[in-house]
Amino acid sequence: MNERRKKPRRDRGTPRNRGRRAEAQKRPSGPDRRLKLGPLHLLLVGGGVLVAVVGFWVLSTGSITTAPILLVLAYLVLIPVGLALPSQQKKGDRTSSDA
Repeated sequence: MNERRKKPRRDRGTPRNRGRRAEAQKRPSGPDRRLKLGPLHLLLVGGGVLVAVVGFWVLSTGSITTAPILLVLAYLVLIPVGLALPSQQKKGDRTSSDA
């Protein structure tokens, strides 16, 4: 007869990603987990919003070349980069992760 080998079953009581859960528990939650936006971040996001507004204004005037370039620049470059850049810590600042 055709015998199939049974794969050993994992103990379902142990999580597969135990290391990830431990890391997640170390991360701060609540107000400490907020985005720390510095002046550079605000400048990039604000510039992105301004470029988007100008892009929509140029689009309303009938431009089909310049407006999409401005809108792509705003929505796919400036705003995401402004949000994704890591915050720069000053040398004297200490957070809970440093302690």
